[in-house]
Amino acid sequence: MRRSWAHIAFGLVALGCAAVATYDGLRMKYAEEVRQAVADAGSVTGAASSLPDVPDETEARLARAMALSKAGAYADAQKLYDALIQDDASGDLAHAALFDLGNMYVRQATGEGNPGPVKSLPLLEQAKQRYRQLLRVTPDDWDARYNLERALWLAPEETESADEPDVKEQHDIKLRGAQAEDLP
Repeated sequence: MRRSWAHIAFGLVALGCAAVATYDGLRMKYAEEVRQAVADAGSVTGAASSLPDVPDETEARLARAMALSKAGAYADAQKLYDALIQDDASGDLAHAALFDLGNMYVRQATGEGNPGPVKSLPLLEQAKQRYRQLLRVTPDDWDARYNLERALWLAPEETESADEPDVKEQHDIKLRGAQAEDLP
């Protein structure tokens, strides 16, 4: 009796291991299909929307947008990221697209061949907008918080208007010839 229970336990463990191996094999096959779909989409500078059919096309579009961004084709990558954000408004892929789009703007503003402060400031403002949009949905995303802080450090925002004088300056009375130590 004891021996049969040992064989049954061993069979159940083997069955569980086979199920895990099958699941991992299916995930690996799916990952290969997505990789192949991105590779078949053409060269990096090719059309952004020419992805063949895969079970979940959005993951392939995200991978394609990331590849375009890394290759420097920012306009095509931006189109793909924006389409992903609109299609999957509250999903994980939209969050990843917002984060990657913000990173692309920061990389574009601070990268080699820096376009200078006049052209990089709008890119940093776009990056800050994307990070804030992401933080509105997921306020506990520390990577987005860090990147927003970095973008704010690169392009600080003024809280006061330059035209309005400071409140203290409005109330200070200045007398000609009087020194601060002369007043009570």
